[in-house]
This record gives sequence, C-alpha cells and structure tokens, in this order.
Amino acid sequence: MHDITGTATPRDSVAENNVHERERLLRSVVDSLDGWLCIVAQDGAILDVSRGWGEHAVALQLDGAASGAGANLLDAFSALPEPLGPTLAGMLLEVIEEGTENRSLKYQMLWTGRSDWFVLRIQPVRHHPSARAVATFVDITQGMRTQEELRRITHEAQTLAAALAEEKTLLAEVLSSIPHLVYWKGPDLRYKGVNSAFLTMRGTKGQEQVLGRTEAELGVDDVLQQILTEVEPRVVATGERTEGLRVDLICPDGEQRTLLLSVLPHLDERSDPGSLRTGVIGVGADVTRVRYLERKLAQANRLESIGQLAAGVAHEINTPMQYVTDNTRFLAEIFDEVTGTLRRTATLLGEEMAELLRADPDSPVNAEVQRVREDLAQIDLDFIVTEVPQALTQTMEGLERVTHIVRAMKDFSHPGQGLVETDINQAIQTTVDISRNEWKYVARLELDLDPQTGIIPCHANEFKQVILNLIVNAAQAIEEKREAGSTAVVGNIRIATRRQEDRVRIEVIDDGPGMSEDTQRRIFDPFFTTKEVGKGTGQGLSLAYATIVQQHRGTLDVVSCPGHGAQFTITIPLDLENEEEEDF
Repeated sequence: MHDITGTATPRDSVAENNVHERERLLRSVVDSLDGWLCIVAQDGAILDVSRGWGEHAVALQLDGAASGAGANLLDAFSALPEPLGPTLAGMLLEVIEEGTENRSLKYQMLWTGRSDWFVLRIQPVRHHPSARAVATFVDITQGMRTQEELRRITHEAQTLAAALAEEKTLLAEVLSSIPHLVYWKGPDLRYKGVNSAFLTMRGTKGQEQVLGRTEAELGVDDVLQQILTEVEPRVVATGERTEGLRVDLICPDGEQRTLLLSVLPHLDERSDPGSLRTGVIGVGADVTRVRYLERKLAQANRLESIGQLAAGVAHEINTPMQYVTDNTRFLAEIFDEVTGTLRRTATLLGEEMAELLRADPDSPVNAEVQRVREDLAQIDLDFIVTEVPQALTQTMEGLERVTHIVRAMKDFSHPGQGLVETDINQAIQTTVDISRNEWKYVARLELDLDPQTGIIPCHANEFKQVILNLIVNAAQAIEEKREAGSTAVVGNIRIATRRQEDRVRIEVIDDGPGMSEDTQRRIFDPFFTTKEVGKGTGQGLSLAYATIVQQHRGTLDVVSCPGHGAQFTITIPLDLENEEEEDF
C-alpha cells in the first residue's frame, strides 16, 4: 500500500516482492516444460515465449516468429507450405476467435536426409485483458522413431512367427505323410512327438495317448517296445547312434512290417558344445515292400537260372533223342523187311517142303529144316508181325512228342530279344505244349488259331508268359470248380486267335466257376488273389495286364459271371513299332 503522499510503505514492498517471486517461479516452471511455449494475443501477436523459443522456432520453420515478443505467430503459420500452414493457422484462429477448447495436431517436418515429428497444442486463455491463447510445441521425434522401430520389430517378429508357424505346419504335414515311423523323446525318454505312421504301427489312437509318456507307460507290448527300452538308454549315455536294426513288427491289424530302425542322440543346440544330450530321435524305415521285392528278385533269379538250365538240358536231350528217333525209325523199316523174309521162309518150309523131306528122310538138310520150323512155331510169328509194328509206331509217336516238348522248352526259355517279329500262333502253340502238365489232368484244351493271324512285332517271351499265366489261371479255376463238387469230369479251355483290321485278337476262354463283378474290378490289381494262402501271389494277372497294356499298347479285358466261366480277351496293335515311336 502507498500513503497519501505516494510513498511506498514496507507492506507494499513485501507484496511486490511476493509477486516478483511468483513470477520467477512461474517462469522457471514454463522454461522447464517439455517443449516451447508462446502466449498469443487477439491478432496473433506473440506476447511472451519460453526460454529457447527463438532457436527452436527456426527449427520449426517459423522464422517470422523467432524473435519472440512482438512477432506474429499467425503470420508465421500462414507462411508455412500447404497444407500444413493453413491447417495450423486455422487451429489458432479457432481458439483465439471462438474460444475453442484445446486443439492439437501431430505433424511431420521433412529435412534433407531426415524428418522430425512435432505435436502442437493450442489452449485458450480466459480472463486476461490481452492474452488469448497459449501455443506449445513438443518434439516427439525420438518417441516416433522408437514407435517406428517397435512397429518394425513387432512386424519382423510377427513375420518370423508366421514363418515359423508355417514351417511347423509344413514339418508336421511332412512327418505325417512319411510312411516311415518317426518319433523323438526328451532327456527323460518321454515322448515329445510322433508321426502318423508311428500311431498306426503301434496301435495308438492319437498323440494324446503318447506324448509325455515313457515306453513303459505307453502300454504297447510289442517287439519295438523291447528294443527301444534296451537301445535308447545306451544311446543317451554314450552319445553314439544305433543304426540299421531290423525289426519285424506285427501291427495291430495283423500285418507284419519290416523296419530298419535307427536311434540317434539329439543334442541341445542352445547349449555349448559338449553339453548334456537331451534325448533321442528314432526313425523306423518301412522296408516291407523292399524286402518283398528282394525276395521276388531272388525268386526271379532262381527261375532265370532254372530256365537257363532247362534250355541247356533241353539242348543236351535233343541230340540223343535224334539218335534214338533215327535208330527207331531204322528198326521199323528193317523190321518190315525181316518180317517179310520170315513169312516167305515160313511159307517155303510149309507142308510142301515137309512132304519132300519125308521122301528122303536120310537127307542131312532134313534135321536143319525141322529145327527152323520148330523155331518159327515157338516165336509166334503172327503175334510179332501184328504187335511189333504197333509198338514201334507208338515209340515213334512218343519220341516225336518228347522232341516237340524239348523244342518248345528251348523256344520258351530262350532269352528275350525285345520287340521282334513273332508268329503269334506258334508262340501260343509252344506255350500250350510247355504247360501241358498244368492243364491235362483238369481240362481239354482246344486251339482255334486263325492262319491269317500271321507275324506281328511283339515282345515274344513276355507274350508267351502272359498266355502261360492265363492258361494256368484257367486250369486252376476249373480245378477249384471240380473240388467244389461239380459233376464235370474235366473242364474246357479254348484259345482262339483272329486278325482284325489293325490288330490281333486273342481269346482265352474257360468254363470254370466264373467271377463276381467285384472280383472282375480287382482281378488285375497287384497282389489281389482269390486263392487260399500258399496257392497264389496275386501277381500273375497284374503282370499280364502290365505286359499287354504298357509294353504292347494293347488291351486285356475280362468278361465273366458266377457259374459261367470267364473269357480273357487280348488285343495287340499290328503296328506296335510305330506306336512306341509316337509314345517316345
């Protein structure tokens, strides 16, 4: 307060000091704010600014407002490029003229080689004679860069997680599709994962019945359980893999599978080298099919050896058979001459000669003639003349039959020469001869071979094997029918050939028990057989189909119904060489 003379009193001095102190306090607070502040009048003029305003105003491209008090912020905003300048100016006018509540805007300033981010907040000032708004600028560049880096890292993490999830899904699908048994266990030898083949072969319904359990807790009593219980602890203890263990596993469906089992130590890659082993990985390669093919190959090799042996034996038999045949034919011819001589001798020594000798009983010839007559009477010349020629004829027929069979054996066992000109009728005749023992006791075999069939390009050996398979199949079917109680003593097999416009047609017909529609659909499938175990492999007709359809580009069809036999029909194109060239 002042006295009437205008002189300040001590009380007034204290009040002024308090005001100045409050002003200094407020200035310190304003200067310490995170940002730069300016107070604006009604016309946009700057009334006051915080410390450092001028330097930062230039950085904000507000050169016109850098001088602080007395400069005009509204004009500085308007000078900025569009659309930023008009936007900031409009915000300031709304607050000054209309008293709009707080306005804020986040914006980016672009520089050469970099960019900065700022937030502008404009707040109205009320109840002050000149101030109308407070504008605060805050540099949020570092925060924005941090957010951008966080977004980048988050995006990379999400991308990596998606890739890992995709790889995990792909790995799971790959493991599920692998036909081999695969599993892995932790350091305590508890299951951590298995594939579908493992579940199928071990007879478990799902992974939930396996994961987290030991082999003993799995409750599967099979040969694999015994082997794993013995092998896995040794692999974990020594770190040495065990490979190539052959396991004959009986699956729950009763099928036997042959596995080559390998148990490998699984190391923790996150640890240093030499760290403790963390478990095992097991792979059981299913080699059942390979083992079967190995057995078939061994059998084929044995059959090939037998075929080569048979060809050699047939060749060795053929030479002495020629000797025997020629000598028998010679004996037959000589016998005719000898019997003629004997007959003439018997006639000469008949009753007329006897009367002459009686007239001269003392003649020295008489005793010799009598001895010859007695010898002729004892040998029963009529019987010999009748029976011996028949025996020689039958012997010749037998020898010709043996020679024919030997020739057929040599022809059938001759190594294949690929695609060659082949007499189809002769190939069928040879096969019928060689397979006679397969059908002669159960069926009559009739051949209806068209002479016009002629010679066509063909894989001769493979074709003869097809005919053999069909003959054997027909004979076995007829035998099954007889064993089932049919009244027929023997069945019938008929093989016919016909030459058509562009192909040859071969039919093999039998009057066996026939087939159902289901059997006909599956008759050419590999390993399918209707015979009991030990009597068929299910390979004969599937191989025949592959030979005709794939090798000869032909067709092999079957028509049948239960109780009425079956008819297999083969067609082979006449111009097979050209068809193979086109396919190539």
